[in-house]
Amino acid sequence: MTNHREASSSQQTVKSSPSSPPTEECDTEELFRRLLNQRKARVDLTDREKKLLRQPVIRVSVDNIFAWHLDQYTVIENETDPELIKQRIWQRRVGVKEGGRLTEKQIAAQEKRLGIRLPAPWRDVYKHFNGGWVDTLHWGDMNDPQIDDVVPIPQSSHQYLALEDVAPLRDILPVEWEELEYGIPDFSGLDPKLIAIAMAGSQAVLLDYRQGDEPRVGLAYFSKYDDDPLAGWETDEFTHWWPNMRVFFRGLYLQRRII
Repeated sequence: MTNHREASSSQQTVKSSPSSPPTEECDTEELFRRLLNQRKARVDLTDREKKLLRQPVIRVSVDNIFAWHLDQYTVIENETDPELIKQRIWQRRVGVKEGGRLTEKQIAAQEKRLGIRLPAPWRDVYKHFNGGWVDTLHWGDMNDPQIDDVVPIPQSSHQYLALEDVAPLRDILPVEWEELEYGIPDFSGLDPKLIAIAMAGSQAVLLDYRQGDEPRVGLAYFSKYDDDPLAGWETDEFTHWWPNMRVFFRGLYLQRRII
């Protein structure tokens, strides 16, 4: 079988070796800036790309990362603003039903099931909303967005899992690929401490607990068309690593790149 890569936009890989978790906010900022300095910004932007980067930018917080909530937990009302109705906007989201957020007790129960403790601030994300769709998410410097900034979400779904669906990657990946005509590879060799918080197609967002209780964060790529999809996935050109969740979350921003 030919080694084949699925189509994907060219991105600057954010690589980092495992490191001790930061104990101060300044350490997070230092690591964040260090990763930014490793980035090689493109200088040959087209006029269209320049316009895309001039669109409004919003810093991600624990209460706004899920721009599109899971529909069954979202309170929706009919739009009454005449100007918005003229723009064919018929409804608006006004809140979240009780079941859409998790309590401390519910989070603790899921952590016990997984055998891990969720890192801050991701743990707080579930207190605001239990997974869901995100808008146009990027990782980089919101004050200096680059056209090749990483999009840290499986792009075929743009969705993070509800906490009850979060599981070791080796349990989720076979289910994701169960319809493959080539058969399901053996994923038992994947370490159970690789926890998937998002999974779609050949991409997953992972919490990597192999080095200890403070996980690094990865946007991992597995080619379902490779003879061995697990060979070299950690250093694949489409796989990106951040040293911990604080650095990952620090660089998240929202920018809808349409003109």
